[in-house]
Amino acid sequence: MHKTMLAIIFCSTFALPATADTISGGKIISVDSGGKSFHYSWRKKHWTFKTTDTTVVRVGNKTGSLSDIKAGQAAKVEFQRQGDERIAVIIIGIGF
Repeated sequence: MHKTMLAIIFCSTFALPATADTISGGKIISVDSGGKSFHYSWRKKHWTFKTTDTTVVRVGNKTGSLSDIKAGQAAKVEFQRQGDERIAVIIIGIGF
């Protein structure tokens, strides 16, 4: 019984979803709606984020889409790393 419980706990730690990283305080530099990606800049650093069909865009209290994001707007981005790519999970517009 004790070994079974340890095995369940050990295996369940690998079944947990990946955690998302968060970056805020930066701005959207450009948006490629067709390519489903956007460029983000913060403190002289620049990143490219890809979006998927499950990426959530929040505009104020409403759900938006990638086309609602414009260059120059402040945003908070929660993302997951998949290899060398950054996949946006949630984009929260600040001042949209």
